[in-house]
Parts: sequence; C-alpha cells; structure tokens
Amino acid sequence: AETTICSIAQSLHTVWPLLKGKAEEWVIPLIDADDPDLQAMEVFDPQLHLAMMVLLRARRKALPLAQLYKRTGIARVQLEEILERGWAKTEHRFTSNWGSVNKKTSKMSTPVDENNAFEQIAASGIALDSENTTEKKDISLTREQQEAYQQIIAALAQGSFQTILLHGVTGSGKTEVYRAAISQVLKEGGSAILLVPEISLTSQVADYFVKEFSAEVIILHSGLSVGEKAKAWAEILAGNKRLVIGARSAVFAPLQNLRLIILDEEHDGAYKQGENPKYHAREVARKRMEQKNGVVLLGSATPSLEAYAAARSGKIQLVSMPVRVGDRPLPPVKVIDMREELAQGNRSIFSRYLQSALRQRLERGEQAMLFLNRRGYSTFVVCRECGHVASCPGCDVALTYHSQGQKMRCHYCNYEQSVPHRCPECGSRYIRFFGQGTQRVEEEIAGLFPQIPILRMDYDSTRSQESHRLLLEQFRRQEASIMVGTQMIAKGLDFPNVTLVGVITADQTLNMPDFRSRERTFQLLTQVAGRAGRAHKEGEVVLQTYAPSDRAIVRASSHDYVTFFWEEINYRRERGYPPFTHVIRVMLQHEQEERVVRAAHELALSLQRGVSGIAAENEFVAKDNSFDILGPAPAVLPRLKNEYRWQVSVKGKNLDRLRAFLHRGVRDFAQSPASSGIALNIAVDPL
Repeated sequence: AETTICSIAQSLHTVWPLLKGKAEEWVIPLIDADDPDLQAMEVFDPQLHLAMMVLLRARRKALPLAQLYKRTGIARVQLEEILERGWAKTEHRFTSNWGSVNKKTSKMSTPVDENNAFEQIAASGIALDSENTTEKKDISLTREQQEAYQQIIAALAQGSFQTILLHGVTGSGKTEVYRAAISQVLKEGGSAILLVPEISLTSQVADYFVKEFSAEVIILHSGLSVGEKAKAWAEILAGNKRLVIGARSAVFAPLQNLRLIILDEEHDGAYKQGENPKYHAREVARKRMEQKNGVVLLGSATPSLEAYAAARSGKIQLVSMPVRVGDRPLPPVKVIDMREELAQGNRSIFSRYLQSALRQRLERGEQAMLFLNRRGYSTFVVCRECGHVASCPGCDVALTYHSQGQKMRCHYCNYEQSVPHRCPECGSRYIRFFGQGTQRVEEEIAGLFPQIPILRMDYDSTRSQESHRLLLEQFRRQEASIMVGTQMIAKGLDFPNVTLVGVITADQTLNMPDFRSRERTFQLLTQVAGRAGRAHKEGEVVLQTYAPSDRAIVRASSHDYVTFFWEEINYRRERGYPPFTHVIRVMLQHEQEERVVRAAHELALSLQRGVSGIAAENEFVAKDNSFDILGPAPAVLPRLKNEYRWQVSVKGKNLDRLRAFLHRGVRDFAQSPASSGIALNIAVDPL
C-alpha cells in the first residue's frame, strides 16, 4: 500500500484475492470399512471405531477436523493414534463460502480434488498442439543456452537474492533456458513462477511446459472465475502444484519454497497494473525473492531501458544470447519510404514491394503476417466540408469506424453509433473515412488476393479465449495464408511456415505524447519482426514508414538493440527522464470541467508550498537536490467516460522522499475546499 500509494484493503484483495475463504485441516481415510484391524477395534476401542466409520461414511470421503471432533467426541490423542496406524491422513484445504453469494461458485464450498493440468489449460482457453502432449521433450541445450543456464544455476546455488537479465534475440531459445532452470529448481524440491504478458496469447508457452512438467503445472490469470481461482489456490496451498504459469497477478501465488520467478518479455507494459494497487510485477517479483533469497530472471529480446541500464551499471547480472538457435540469421529488413510511394502515384496502403513479396510467398505455399497496431476499419470519420470529426460524447476521442455492422465505436467506453449520411454540424453529404485499421487491411488484401484465405486477430475478432485458440490453431494448420493483426501477433507466437512479416505503418506509435514512444516503437517492431524465419526457411521483414530516418526505425531495421539503448539512454539522461528519475502522477477527475481545473491548480500550489517549506527547513535538499512539479495540465485523454481529467506530476531522484513529499502535498490539498468531490488517481512511475 505504501509503495503504490493506495489503501490497505485494495492491496489485500490483490495479494490475497480469496478473502472470503479459510484454510482448514481435513482428515482423509486411507482404509476401507472391511479392514480386519478396524473391525477388531469395534471391540477394543468403540470410540476410535466410531470415528473411523463416521469418516468413511462422509459424503465427500473426508471431513474437516473440527467436524470430526464434534461428531465423534474423540480427542487429539485418539486422532494421532489413527494417523500412526496409517488409517487416515490430514491435509490443509482451502474452502470458501462464496456459495451463498454466487450460485456459479456454490460448488466451491466443497474441497477441491486434484485437477489434471491438461483439463485446466483447456478450461483456461490455452491452445494445445494436436501432437501427443504427454510425451516429454528431450532437447539438449545449445552452447549459448548451456552457458546462460549455468549462470542462472550458479546464482540459485548461492542461496541469496539476485536479479538476472537474460537478453536473447528473438529465436535464440530463451524458453529452453527457462525450462532447464525450472527443471533444476523442481528437482531440488523448490517451486517456481513463470510470468507471461498475456496468457491467452502464449499458448505455446503453456503447452510446452505442460508437456515437460505435467501435473506440477497450474495456470493462473485474471480470466479465471472466482471459483476457478479458489480451486487453483487450494492446489497451490496444498503443495500439489509447484510451477505456476500466468499473467501479472500470478506473481502473488502462495507457493511453498519459492526459488525462482521468471518474467518472459519483461519489457511488456502488461506487467504494470492499471488499477489500484498500481504495482509492477517486476518489482513484486524482486521483493518476493528478496524475502526468500531466490532469483528473479528477466527475459527479453528488447529489454526495458530500466532493466538494461541496471544490468550495464552492475546492479543486476546480464546474460546475453545474441545468436538464434541453429545459427539461423535474423531476417533482413526492408524499409519502405511511403512518402515516395505516394509521390509515385501509389495510393494503396501496401507498397509495391510488399505486394510483390506477398505474391512470391503465396506462390511458394508459405505464410505471411501483416501487422498494424490499430483495430477497426478507419481511424476516424470526417466531414470534408466543415472538418467535423465524429467523436464520442463521453470521452472526447474520435470514433473508429468498423465495417462489420457499419458502426462507429469508442475504444474506451464502447459507445457506438451508426455512420451519419449527413454531417451533423453542417448537413453536408461529403463524409469521408480517414486512416486505416486491421479491418481495412484485411479487406484490401482480400481485394489483391481474392482466392487466398485470410485471418484477422485483434480485440474485435477475439472477444473470447476460445476465439484466440481457434484462430491460432487455424493458422498453425495453414488453413490461412495471411494473418492480419495488432500487437497481439507480436508476442510469443512461433509459426515455422511464416517467412514474411509486413508492418503497414511502422511509425504509428512514434508520435504518442510519451517519452517512451521511441522505446515502445523499437520494441514492437523488433518483436513483430522476430516472427519471420524462425524455422529452416529464410524470412524477410518489410517496414513501411513515413519516418525512415528516425532512430527507432533505423535501429529496429538492423536488429541493433545495444546502439538504440545508448542513443535512448543519453536522451533520457539529458532530459531527466527515468531511469535517472522517478515520476509520480496524480490524475484528478470530476464530471464538471471547471472544478477539475480549479482542483488541479490548487494541488499544484499545495505541492509548491511543500517545495518552499522543504527549502526553508533545509530538509532533504542536500541529498535529493530538488523535486520538479509538472503541470497542472489536461490528461492525454482530457475527458473519459463522462469525466474530465487533469494531471499534476512530481519528479525526483529518490523515490521514498518523492512519495513522502507527495503525501504531504496531497494532505495539504485535502484541506482545501477545491478538493471536495474530486477523485484522485495516483500512479508511481506510470507507463
């Protein structure tokens, strides 16, 4: 709660989500009623015999210890005699009382039988390959993988807290290193957590580890119902599962003898929680392993600048894997300047080079993936007469046109309306669609190659986990030659027959109002480029861009992370951005704009008074230098879901002192009449 600046209650519900349940000691019989020794006990110790008969006749073939005492009147000493004779055993089980609250989870008032890992993955929507999933793989490590593995095992053997960054290019076999490290941990009686950014998009990871570790594996993610989550936690608490695979919240899994936490694709923004408590899974993992003297392993082809900077400065250990398995080359990247295409009369969203490359792959029976980080058909709908843009009435953002259903939709609150035939402002009939989305890409590809089956993978086409699985399985079975998708297709997917990746607009994320925009662009382009040529067929990547000289585009096209890192880290240092500083953002929200604006200015004044007070007291100044106050200013989305949003941020080098300073300013602000009715949303180091 102190770290993320939120309430104790919010933190408790995150760290221990099953607050309505309890752990109980249960007694389970191990013999049948016709056992001769038990029958003899009817004469020699009738009460002991009664206790066993009550236990054997229990509807669930087991009883909570408290119920057994109550029904039979036996004492602890008699129970111990039953256990010593081997007639029964005890175990702690997690039971919940949600049954009275939610009919769907009423069955959870009973204890949980051990689940089969394969059934659990199927219930979680994780795609399994059709090959024999019970057969374990016997894969030897490459020299690079073996060296990385040895460094991880050496860190584990030291028995002290360590963080390791595994920087391996796409296709270098980081998953194999994870497997080997987890195998060693389990062999030594420990347990491990493997975190992935989005469980629904990493089916191959789950499938791979289930094959290897079978009944030891359990899957956790936010898509589980309350009852399913209770089952899973019961298994973990009972010690039946020792490897947890899951998304962000799985970092809290209550494993016994936890020795290793792995964050795959550690750079991914999905590891940061958006609601209170706004924790980052990486920091939670580090704190857990610090408490347990274990190892945190961060894996990525494009590490976050914060993680790589920590590795280069010696704060954490760096392990590199710069070569793909089998010495397969990274795919060559062709950068296409779309300004030249337009000047030469090509108004298509596909360059002539990309069209030719697609045709060649299709003729050879190979597959291609086309990436565009925007779903829908067009970016926005505009009147060519007066310039009016169709916008969401509650969010102040342009509505996105979707050809399916002929609707315009807000991607923040899901408000939708039909496309107007006349401009609502001036009455003109000249309504035009601008921009491009995945639906439009899919439609135009179908026009170029009408006989070719195409799949589209974005939020609109994958509303259910089942649809995720079906789309991926269809593409893996080569039932479609082209997959069009958003950033969903950039993560964790391995299709051996994909030899071409096309990025429709490579600079789409470059101009976001965020100091991390270049880093995100580089990461996204590198990750999606890594989907090509992962097997024995050579791959190629085509990046279409209107900014071919931007350093993120240039370095991504040459797969040069290290040079990009040094260019970007110097930029961050010159401007005082993280990792050289920390930022805490306070978002102020209210339905009335003037009240939000007044409150934001009052909060900024409270913080300024705090700075003046610190200077006057000479408190912190020598060590911390200063705090910078940024704003007040409108948020990037100044109105969302009928609430106006302004923000004030503070920046400083020492995070603990920065938190204390902000707390003081917020307490001062709370005494002001301007704070009445204003919702504050505080984020530490927001993404």
